[in-house]
Amino acid sequence: MNIKKTLTIIALLLFPLIFSTITSADISVQPLEISINMDNDFINGNTSKKITITNNNDYNFNVTWYKEHPNPISYIRPNRTNISDLSWIDVEPKWIIIPPKEKGEFYIYLNIPNVDENLGQHWETWVTFKKGERTGSFIDKEYAIRVYIDTPEKTTNNGISSITVEDQIKIPLQDVAIALIAIALITTLTAFFLKKKKTKI
Repeated sequence: MNIKKTLTIIALLLFPLIFSTITSADISVQPLEISINMDNDFINGNTSKKITITNNNDYNFNVTWYKEHPNPISYIRPNRTNISDLSWIDVEPKWIIIPPKEKGEFYIYLNIPNVDENLGQHWETWVTFKKGERTGSFIDKEYAIRVYIDTPEKTTNNGISSITVEDQIKIPLQDVAIALIAIALITTLTAFFLKKKKTKI
């Protein structure tokens, strides 16, 4: 066996070890999936859902992110669809420089329009974290976090609860209360005048 062949075999044997060292986790990301469930109203602003990034390096690590639809689309979870507009989801801050062995936190914000088309939706979007700048490593990894957003089946109108009748027309409870008071008032006045009339007779 000549020297060239020997070096080739040694290189092939060492390659997996070298590769695994290069691609060792620079950062740890938790959680890998986030569920945001809205029962009665759309969330506007901070959802209080956070993503924690841990810097496993011995140097500062600059982390940023971008939003995307599941890519490829076949990776989307069953019974999920793409969010209609990626601008409805945001993450703060835009980037963080994390010191060695320290953690950084990112919070998810929503601004979904309160319209009928957005009721009862089950969306999935990805927030993908990456290095904000090159740090000298051979391979730049990206970490996609699945964000599941379940919108309300029904909502309140300007803070006034609503009920749904058989024809699916929503009637504000305030209007119902006013109507009941009006009916009670008319009934009372009618009974009063009838009694007064009978007294005169």
